[in-house]
Amino acid sequence: MRQLARDLKVSRPNVGRAKNWLIENLHPAFEGYIAESPLTPEQASTIIAYRSYTKAGIKGDALLEKMFPDTATHTAKKSALRDLFEQHNISPEQAASLTHSILRIFDS
Repeated sequence: MRQLARDLKVSRPNVGRAKNWLIENLHPAFEGYIAESPLTPEQASTIIAYRSYTKAGIKGDALLEKMFPDTATHTAKKSALRDLFEQHNISPEQAASLTHSILRIFDS
């Protein structure tokens, strides 16, 4: 991490925060990561991508979609549907059924 921080011209804690965010959000590049172990080239590349997005001001759901393009879109759709159903006081059982059906349509 020290070398990556030097290469990016940022502090080590800054790189550490990026790494921790990726671990907390279960990024595949950090699956099975052991604390204090050296970063793999894939992990370093992922941190660089994360830093470029955050430096450009991308945050929240937009950042998740950038870092997890395959899963975030599905999660964002599911979250939007859940919010919509809650606004219209649809029962949780009916909302779950509708969400499943709608997402199946999106995926086909």
